[in-house]
Amino acid sequence: MDLFMTCMENDYILGVVSEHLKKEYLPDRDFQALHNYLCEYFQSYKKSPSYSVLKQMMVSNRGASILLEDIYDTASPIESEVLLEQLEEYIKQVRFQKMYQEVGKLFVQQDHKGSSDKMHEYVDWVNSFSLRSSEFIDVLGTFGQRFKANRQRHNSENKLSPITRFYIDDLDVMNEGRELRTQLSCFLAPTGVGKSHAARWIGKCACQIDGLNVLHFQLEGSEDEVANAYSASLVACNTFRYETGTLRDADIAKMEEMIQSVSGALFVKSYPKFNTKVSTIDVKNGIGEFRKRYGINPDVVIIDSIDLLTDSSGKKWSENGTRHQRIAVANDLKDLAADEKVWMVGTYQATIENRDWLNDEKNVLTEYNCAEAKGLARPMTHLITLNQSDRERKERVMRLYVAKSRFFEKGEPFKIATDYNSEQFYDPVRTLNLNKVN
Repeated sequence: MDLFMTCMENDYILGVVSEHLKKEYLPDRDFQALHNYLCEYFQSYKKSPSYSVLKQMMVSNRGASILLEDIYDTASPIESEVLLEQLEEYIKQVRFQKMYQEVGKLFVQQDHKGSSDKMHEYVDWVNSFSLRSSEFIDVLGTFGQRFKANRQRHNSENKLSPITRFYIDDLDVMNEGRELRTQLSCFLAPTGVGKSHAARWIGKCACQIDGLNVLHFQLEGSEDEVANAYSASLVACNTFRYETGTLRDADIAKMEEMIQSVSGALFVKSYPKFNTKVSTIDVKNGIGEFRKRYGINPDVVIIDSIDLLTDSSGKKWSENGTRHQRIAVANDLKDLAADEKVWMVGTYQATIENRDWLNDEKNVLTEYNCAEAKGLARPMTHLITLNQSDRERKERVMRLYVAKSRFFEKGEPFKIATDYNSEQFYDPVRTLNLNKVN
């Protein structure tokens, strides 16, 4: 059903179906009839029919018309590469079942040579059959097909809300409105500086300011802790007072009214830390479960913290292999951001042996402070470090440094002010006044 829904929206997929999917591969007469109508229209007009046009063509076939209505009401179009992979496996499976039946009949008839020929014929076919792109692209021969696929992808991506802001003024100026969807950004900081605050700041602002759907995976700390921190940040109140219920009823009434005006979604998925190994596969499955349960796609996915994840290989890494595991995790998250069309935001723990080094405000963390994973920054689009001396902690300020950016210049470190008492990672007013003084 999803295949035929995609055929009504994607000329390229319908062309592949017309060429490779035979009606005898389909489960019943209604599917076969619908397949026939789709193929006839494509051969005549070289494009996909709309639902209304197809409905009119099938007015005399009640069974196929009912099937078409079911597809239109319940099915969803699938991304081209994913669908082609599924369709290829389906055709191979149907051909295998057919071959198995024919070979069985020939064996019963004691035609051993005929049965052997049938098996060899199938093996030769399956080794050469593929619906997906080969390693070599025929630029001239696929000109029209690739154009239609590009148009389909472009139209699909244009339906997604743009994501262009870090919600930190200096970073947004550097980014210049570039699209952050499909990218992987990471905040690197030592313990106690506020990398979790930074991640929640992006989640809170994306949901509250831009109406985006945010899915936050919490790998350290309790579920209540992060949910309460998010709740306090949405209304800029003290987390302790929210947790202990000591806010005034009049203030809570105003806050609830404010929350009702938020158009985005903000969900937290927490994993118990004791004896738990969470992998990038769990993140992928979590995104799929979220989509299935709530019927919406996440726009921003937050991982706190990346160094607590393991990769998708299932390999048991030795202590000496930790560096390679961390890099594998970052590669998985980068690919997942592209596949799911989300902005992936993570945090990572920096290990500093010499605390005095941090107190020298001329120093900033770079990609070389990623502890055991010196190559961790390679898959990332952005690596942003949070730098804070003891003096800056008392003044509630820090220096942000873009250690890596794929699309804009790193620039010099810049200062920001924080307001953790109100669960606000970034205080724009104090930051502005701070820079004026400097």
